[in-house]
Amino acid sequence: TFNGNAFVDITFLKDFKFTFNVGTTVNEIRYYTTTNPYYGFGAEQNGTVTMYHYRTTTLNLQQILNYSHNFGKHNISVMLGHESYKYNYAELSASKKNMFSYWGNHELNGAVIDGSSAASYSNDYNTEGYFFRALYDYDAKYYFSASYRRDASSRFHPDNRWGNFWSLGGAWMISKEDFFNAEWINELKLKASYGSQGNDNIGNYRYVTTYEIVNANGNPAAVPNAMGNKEITWETNGNFNIGVDFALLRDRLSGTVEFFNRKTSDMLFSFPLPPTMGFTSYYSNVGDMRNTGIELELEATPIKTNDMNWTINLNLTHYKNKITYLSDKSKTLKVDGVSGYSSGSFFYGEGEPLYTYHLYKYAGVNEKGESLFYKDILDDNKNVIGVETTTKPSEATKHLCGSALPDVYGGFGTSFEYKGLDFSIDFAYQLGGQVYDSDYASSMGISKGHAFHVDLLNAWTPENTNTDIPRFQYNDSYMNQNSDRFLTDASYLSLQNINLGYTLPSRVCRGMGLEKLRVYMSCDNVWVWSKRQGLDPRQSITGSVTSAYYAPMRTISGGITLTF
Repeated sequence: TFNGNAFVDITFLKDFKFTFNVGTTVNEIRYYTTTNPYYGFGAEQNGTVTMYHYRTTTLNLQQILNYSHNFGKHNISVMLGHESYKYNYAELSASKKNMFSYWGNHELNGAVIDGSSAASYSNDYNTEGYFFRALYDYDAKYYFSASYRRDASSRFHPDNRWGNFWSLGGAWMISKEDFFNAEWINELKLKASYGSQGNDNIGNYRYVTTYEIVNANGNPAAVPNAMGNKEITWETNGNFNIGVDFALLRDRLSGTVEFFNRKTSDMLFSFPLPPTMGFTSYYSNVGDMRNTGIELELEATPIKTNDMNWTINLNLTHYKNKITYLSDKSKTLKVDGVSGYSSGSFFYGEGEPLYTYHLYKYAGVNEKGESLFYKDILDDNKNVIGVETTTKPSEATKHLCGSALPDVYGGFGTSFEYKGLDFSIDFAYQLGGQVYDSDYASSMGISKGHAFHVDLLNAWTPENTNTDIPRFQYNDSYMNQNSDRFLTDASYLSLQNINLGYTLPSRVCRGMGLEKLRVYMSCDNVWVWSKRQGLDPRQSITGSVTSAYYAPMRTISGGITLTF
């Protein structure tokens, strides 16, 4: 691995500075694998050897011109710049079999028969951008900012490669005005901003159809790999924020309240296709989305004396998400009166939040203990005129079953200090949203080698009919059929951290020749409370959870800090 960075600063005409930055990285990996000629797969081949070589290189260049000047109470700074980024990944691998000797020679030349796995490919990604930023403030009371960027990405067709993004912002320090004389308010600032930024995080070469070249009886053949879309372009995120910063009662209570409205235009999504087309999906700018909400941060100090200090902090974010527009070509399905399209277990429709589940609705069990699912009754014009139940999911109707997105999330904590003793504790939480508990669903079916959940003890039997858990019957594939039965509340409370410490008095430390001595213990990732034991809803914003996941490691540590 090689990392190199260099820069040149040139200052001229007193207020101007030109900066040239260059950064490059090279990450190279080379290794081999072998199978022995004595037993297992390698015995039939008389030993195999495979060589691998990977190389990743990047180059980042920046040219920046800065100007700054003070005119009395006026302060201004302007920046102009250009940057480019190049990324390349190359991979090479090959194998041979029938080794001369398994010991001492692990090169390809140590075997005589070419294998079938020789392969190489490379991947490129380039961006380029021009940018401008201006900052101004007057007497530390009024602040203004403006910026503009024009960026290009190689992930889009040359006709749609460039995107334009800009921002405006301002702030007013009301508490510094001469007319402001509220002694109990130490700081009051009003701020507002709007800014846009682009997203091209879709992978490379999505604008062109690609094929995989394969061997067809000794002849090269092209097999469809990914369908391209020449029309895709930047996804744009526009953020409007307005808020207030405040500090009250001699800084005993401080915080920030912000309202935000974030609109995503030209959303980049993988749009599903029927397999008969030869491709399973393609990327498209499918529509627009909006997030509106409020963010709150508070810190209070109920007690503050020479010997004692107690603080409490809280932060929360509440937002509503809604898809505001879908292109007509994206409206391939209508569910519960909403037009949109389905992808996996989700439905994307106008007026609905992102990650809305599209599932069968579970209706309990029948008199035989079989799983039941709701089915819409349609008239000749395919209008819904009623509802019935069926034991066959293929006959049931999928519905919109809520979203994976939470209503509120954030954290809170407190810290306490008293005569050298310090203690702090921090929590994180989420309210609302749903996860599809696939592990619970798996353990509620019958499959050899898989665990059974204790809830199966309440399965339907002729003696236990007052239950909604289907009968326990081997090879019943509908016992744990995907449905809203396994949607679970995603709310949680996690104890993130506990710290306890004691600092010896300074007079004691001086007698020991020390400036400071502190003894402490700490525990991180202590516990998580959720709807079901073993369920960790923190894994993904899409509501996907699995036990094949390493939760944050609980660590307990302690130590002594000495300052001389």
